[in-house]
Amino acid sequence: MTEIPRAASLVLLALLASACGQSPSTPSNAQAAARNVAMPALVSIGDVEVTASVVPTTQLGAAAARYRVDAASDRVLVLVAARRGDADVPVQVTGHARDLRGVRQTLQFDAVDTGSGVEHVALARVSGPDTLRIELDVTGPDGARTALRFNRDIPR
Repeated sequence: MTEIPRAASLVLLALLASACGQSPSTPSNAQAAARNVAMPALVSIGDVEVTASVVPTTQLGAAAARYRVDAASDRVLVLVAARRGDADVPVQVTGHARDLRGVRQTLQFDAVDTGSGVEHVALARVSGPDTLRIELDVTGPDGARTALRFNRDIPR
């Protein structure tokens, strides 16, 4: 009769020992949030591919000067690029961002030549952790329009 409790204790001890000291199988919340922010949203207007992403300005480093922004913990940069193959395509971008409290802010986009292409950039204010709902309207050179809607989690 004492064999079953002893075997159960040994199995439990083996399970506990195997769980110690190993890295977690899922990434930390900070790692997941950083990947979420960096992930671009994609949409097509005919053969033009439009990508949009959100980057905290504190993560821009030396690129902040290229985009003509100052790094601040309460600002993110919304980047939109339109390309046909390797060539930039002129587009008009308008949109807004809304945080979890429902506060809406209009995004004012400017075209910036980054040296590797033209990107349309706008600043949004947000204090992380928060989630921004980005809603963009993109008009191609031929007047074709598309909408791009996506959420981005903003870490601290």
